[in-house]
This record gives sequence, structure tokens and C-alpha cells, in this order.
Amino acid sequence: MTQTALVTGASRGIGRAIAVALAGEGFDVACFARDRDKLQETATLIESAGSKPSVHVGDMSSDDDLENLVNEVVAQHGSIDVLVNNAGITEGAPASKISPARFREVLEVNLIAPYVLSRCVQPVMKEHGGGVIINISSVYASQGVANNSPYCTSKAGLEGLTRALAREWIKDGIRVLGVAPGFVRTDMVANAFGGTEVEKLVVSRIPMKRFGEAEEIGRFVAFLATAKAGFVTGETLVIDGGQRSLV
Repeated sequence: MTQTALVTGASRGIGRAIAVALAGEGFDVACFARDRDKLQETATLIESAGSKPSVHVGDMSSDDDLENLVNEVVAQHGSIDVLVNNAGITEGAPASKISPARFREVLEVNLIAPYVLSRCVQPVMKEHGGGVIINISSVYASQGVANNSPYCTSKAGLEGLTRALAREWIKDGIRVLGVAPGFVRTDMVANAFGGTEVEKLVVSRIPMKRFGEAEEIGRFVAFLATAKAGFVTGETLVIDGGQRSLV
């Protein structure tokens, strides 16, 4: 029986690469984000990989949307065997310039939503004998960085949530783990500082002297979702070209 993966933030970048890589491993893939047109592009790539996609539009900060998402995916696919909590937002500004409301908004999407969605998926996975939840963190969770305090805080919290849920749900056959990418070449990164002196500075601090590619993250996540990584749980695994090892 074909298994189903649910990927949030699947409309572009790392999320899209994860969805396509999971399709390449034989998973049907349910894709969730706010942009239907971009999700349809991802769905076409999943079909080209030989798997069945479904498109779901909603707001990560809405508990109702997340609960409805799980119900929709189960109704269409029969189960959710893998959940990838990838969707996230950031706020690049000094802490003194970020309002408490905006700080909470970042945590709502990056930390609270993965908790809510994992909580909704857990009974589905338990009923079907287990599953895998993969939370996409960041090297910023452990390094910290100036002018990005809500993002760093949210990702550090996500790693704590990963460890806690891994211990709590292993009895249900559910593995919970994380992946922490470093700098990855996506549209968001290109728009932020592609081709600038900042990009050169960042690359100079990466031992491999390049950014990662979204497809590399996707393949790594897809591997962890399979039985090939069946003895891995509770850890957040870093994929950053060696950057964190030198800090």
C-alpha cells in the first residue's frame, strides 16, 4: 500500500524540493501552503515523479485550517504516514524594532503550528501503526544570529519540541526528528542578498565554499522518512556544508 506524506510550505524552495524527493521515494504527497497556483506547480512535479499529489490551501496560524487539513488528507489518501513541518516565516530586524505582536506571529507559524499539526496527526499515525514527523529547523537554532531573534527563538523551540515528542510518541511507533539546514540557495535567499558582498562573506564561512541546494535538503529529508533511517529519532540533524562545526 502506498504511503502518504504531508508537507507544509510545499509551494516553493525547500518545501517543494522535499515534496518532490518524497515522491521519488514512492510516497503520495499532500502539499499545503497559501498559494494555490504555486502548489499546483509542485503537484505537477510530483506527478512527473510517478506519485499522486493533492493540493491543500490554508493558513499555518489557524488551528481550524490545520485540523481541517488533516481531515482532508486522510479523506483523500487514507492515512498520513509522514509529516514534514517545513513552513516558516522570519523577521529580519533588530530586537528593539520588532513588536511583541510580530514576535508572536513568527512563533505562531514556526513553532505553535508544527505542534498543533503534529498533535492532529499523532492519532492518525498511531491508528496505522506508526509514522514519521520531521521538523525543519535551522542552524540558527543553536548558533543564534543578530537581527533575527524571533526566528532563532522559534527554531530553538522547535528542536526542543522534537526531542519531547520523540520520547512521548515512540511508544506509538512514531519517530520524531529534525533537520537543520544552513544556507540554501532558494528564491528567498537570492532575493535577500544574491550576488552581493554579503553572499560572498557567507560563502567564505562555509567550509564547502558554496550554498546548499534545495534538492540536497529534499533528498536528505526523504531518506529520513523511510525505513532506511528507522533507528533515528529525537535528533535534529545538521546539513550545512560544515559551517556549524567551525563555530
